[in-house]
Amino acid sequence: MPSTHTPIPAKVKIEVSSALLMQLIHQGQVKGNDCRCLDANAKQVLWLSLLNSSIDCAEQN
Repeated sequence: MPSTHTPIPAKVKIEVSSALLMQLIHQGQVKGNDCRCLDANAKQVLWLSLLNSSIDCAEQN
């Protein structure tokens, strides 16, 4: 039986809730430089999440 492998694209565009994005960033699952903001709302959530994550890290040290 021949193998049919579908190539995986290098990039994908998905939509996730702000809460999930913030949670993934806070947990270190997604880094800021892994994301590209496609609109002003995404940029606001990303920057807020990164800021809060860095504050949490500073408080732990």
